[in-house]
Amino acid sequence: STPVATTILGTRQIIFFAQSGLVSVNPADGALLWKQKFNFAVSTAITPVVAGDIVYCAAGYGVGSGAYKISKDGAAWKSQELWRSPGNQPVANHWSTPVYKDGHLYGMFQFKEYGKGPLKCVEVATGKVKWEKSGFGPGNVILVDGNILALADDGNLVTAEATPAAYKEISRAKILTGKCWSTPIVSNGRVYARSTKEAVCVDVSQKTAAK
Repeated sequence: STPVATTILGTRQIIFFAQSGLVSVNPADGALLWKQKFNFAVSTAITPVVAGDIVYCAAGYGVGSGAYKISKDGAAWKSQELWRSPGNQPVANHWSTPVYKDGHLYGMFQFKEYGKGPLKCVEVATGKVKWEKSGFGPGNVILVDGNILALADDGNLVTAEATPAAYKEISRAKILTGKCWSTPIVSNGRVYARSTKEAVCVDVSQKTAAK
């Protein structure tokens, strides 16, 4: 799993998601700040998601997901479990890391549901699923201008509102063939994406969209 650099309670730290669970260290000297035990089976792939003082992690192969509240008493750090969802449903991530906005996670919460797995909105403090939309598979999402940009595993590029109220699709376009298990990138009004067969650069600037 790729580690994440973040600041929690005013302290800069690097959080690793390892076989033993979550491990936070001081980036200056590698000193251990806190640990949180988490189950492991086969592989751990998603990057931990930090939501203020809450850290979310998940895995496939029946492991499931969990959210942990990080606190500090003097020099002592503590991790407290807020909720735990075992198994591959309803909240688990195979390798697709969700994104966080305003108390909610958005992403592909599924395990090996190729071509059909849903995009979901999950309340990070409770694990409650607010909505879901099928047909995305194990693709990936990013946040762009406050909206979700999702690359489905079949090559559809979808934008949707990042709101817990309901799934609200803004646009959709088929931009790739082959399996799309990578993350799209946005730079200067262009989307860069790739599949197992090809790569593509799509102009999504306001000037082009107005034509």
